[in-house]
Amino acid sequence: MHNAERDSWSRLGPLALIEGSTAQAQIYARLREAIISGYFRPGEEISLRRAAAVLGTSVTPVREALRQLESDGGLEVFGGNRVLRVPILTQTQLVDIRDIRIQLEGFAAAQAIHAIGAPQLRLISNACAIMQRAADTGDADLYLESNWRFHSLIYRAAGRAVLMNTIEGMWLRVGPLIRQAVTAPLHFQRSMASHRAAEQALHTGDASALQAAIICDISEAASDLGQSMQGLEEKEISVA
Repeated sequence: MHNAERDSWSRLGPLALIEGSTAQAQIYARLREAIISGYFRPGEEISLRRAAAVLGTSVTPVREALRQLESDGGLEVFGGNRVLRVPILTQTQLVDIRDIRIQLEGFAAAQAIHAIGAPQLRLISNACAIMQRAADTGDADLYLESNWRFHSLIYRAAGRAVLMNTIEGMWLRVGPLIRQAVTAPLHFQRSMASHRAAEQALHTGDASALQAAIICDISEAASDLGQSMQGLEEKEISVA
């Protein structure tokens, strides 16, 4: 993958603050989306001053946003120096998240299928097409961004805010690890087969087929994630 080693912060850029929302809320939303989309890797340290410099804001709202992300489970304090970093999941945690995602996302997709109109379907199809181009060129950053966009567009159409917030919480924990999984042999091919099946089910209004495609995507990704975690756990043991 030609950009696999790209700096984690390079795709964020300065934050253009929007009137009517606090800086902390906007910084939190930007960093939350970045973690979900796999910008940061498991175990990667998150520097308060680096974040403020990249986003072009003061340190105070960034500090509060990072504290909120820690409370959400997207970041953790680690080591004697109390460094803030992206958590490294255990195999047990991964299995729990997989099983929860299968239930929640399968249900959300089934609830959403009849609420998705032509404009939303075009956005979903566009995200799928971008993923395919990213897979063909090995662009992991673009693939992961579009992957979250594809899934979130489907689930949000269900119109269930609490359900969507819970799903986002699961992605917040597993998003960084998904980046590791895209390096697995044939991951792109398997993942895109599931996404195309989901897209087709949306076009035909087949809720059962959509659920099956979503479950297959989650299950196969979890298998790849499990393999990639072995190396991370070994590294964690050596550092401890």
